[in-house]
Amino acid sequence: MSKHLAILEVSRKQEYIFSSKKLKSNALRSAEIAYVTSSDFFAAAAPELYRPEEHLVYCGGGHGVLQFPDRETAVACVAAITEQAVRQFAGMELFAKVMEYDAAKSPGENLKELSRQLEQKKALRTSSFFALPTGLEKQDSNHFRPVRLDVSDDSTVESRLLPPPEGYSFPAEFEELTGEDNFLAVIHLDGNAMGARVNHIYEQAGSDCAMCCQKLRAFSQEIQQDFEAAFSKTVDTLVRTIGDQLKNTDKEGRTILPIRPIILAGDDVCFVTAGDYALECARVFLEHLTAMTNTQDNLPYAACGGVVLVHRKYPFYQAYELSEALCGNAKQYGAKLDEQGRLSVLDWHIEFGQLKGRLSAIRQDYETEDGNRIELRPVLAVVPDEVPVPEETLAFRHYDWFRALCERLQGERGNIGRGKLKDLRTAIKQGEVECRYYLQNQQISRLLDHTFEARYRSDEARWEKLRSMYAQGEKAERPLFWQEQEEEKKRSLFFDAIEMIDHWKPLKEGAL
Repeated sequence: MSKHLAILEVSRKQEYIFSSKKLKSNALRSAEIAYVTSSDFFAAAAPELYRPEEHLVYCGGGHGVLQFPDRETAVACVAAITEQAVRQFAGMELFAKVMEYDAAKSPGENLKELSRQLEQKKALRTSSFFALPTGLEKQDSNHFRPVRLDVSDDSTVESRLLPPPEGYSFPAEFEELTGEDNFLAVIHLDGNAMGARVNHIYEQAGSDCAMCCQKLRAFSQEIQQDFEAAFSKTVDTLVRTIGDQLKNTDKEGRTILPIRPIILAGDDVCFVTAGDYALECARVFLEHLTAMTNTQDNLPYAACGGVVLVHRKYPFYQAYELSEALCGNAKQYGAKLDEQGRLSVLDWHIEFGQLKGRLSAIRQDYETEDGNRIELRPVLAVVPDEVPVPEETLAFRHYDWFRALCERLQGERGNIGRGKLKDLRTAIKQGEVECRYYLQNQQISRLLDHTFEARYRSDEARWEKLRSMYAQGEKAERPLFWQEQEEEKKRSLFFDAIEMIDHWKPLKEGAL
């Protein structure tokens, strides 16, 4: 007999999750994936073959890894688990791979090879199959799958959903979510450098298989707990800030929150909010998350996020795909500044119905007529003290800059016509010279004063800068465009805030 490893992973997760038209069902389907790849499901599906204390390596993020003393037991257990998954969850695609453990290699090398073989199997898809409908089943029009009589909707799966605060409920329908601007937002966040951290655990464990399994289990469990805790703290922050302003209630009389988690799978997170609180919720989540440390490697977390604001009728799956692309773009920018992945970065987009599809096609329209850029994003959200970032990048290309400028431009309501601020977007698109001419022509050049206030955000910082300027005979900085180090093009400092002026509300409380 020789030791064997097995990996089980749900494929096409997003397709499965978002195939329902109901918001609560999207969250339930995500919980189904977490359940199917959990030790609890393995025990329920193969009670005579699976014992967690002997067979579990780790579970998390939509997949699970098991170990067995021989191939026959491994194949039998995997067969029982996959059969039960297909029977219980119609439409779910669960891939599995069994591999003989190579004693000449380290545990880490074996686990990497197991993942490689699974990816190869998924790419070929020669063993992919579903339980086909017979045409006799009653179909659920909301979930696009047969109605089940033997599995209740409030089963073990629903009990795995993260609960809302006492006296509150998460929205069950998209109609309950949209804010005053009729926009809802899809927020996707993903942890930074998790692969490198897992590799570090492999190196620490060396040839000690038991230690490797123990540390991987603990590492995965802490990631799940910490990312869930960051979301719960974000909800608590939202409740403390605007709880008394919420009026909608459910059938039980609980106040409906303008936020709902959909995916909480390890470091892979997706939640939806009312559009006007989207960026602030993403910012608060990152602040709470980065304040925590995983005890298995004693390192804090960092993550990047993509936020998409869309109208309620916009295809939800397309919005999610765009949020993933924005998250990827944020990661690229963060990696350019810090290869270790310690920077948390945000990128976002408001979809006004142009249906451009790919992010690259959308951002092609963000070039000014003089060859510069109208957008400042992606922006830094959380920067650890030990990460060196150029001073001007930290000042201008930071969420705090965007937040401060949003607050100041919103404070101009009643002083400057809304139309003038909106038309400034067109002037920015035409270029820096046209933009300055527009400000002078409309007699609103004083808007440039806000750039000084947004950069030096405290009274102490402003007075210190003013004293320095007075001593050296300098004039106040009033930039309209700004060029980052090693970039060929300038970027508008105003466009992002002007575009969001009707779709952004502050949360006064954060984690930092």
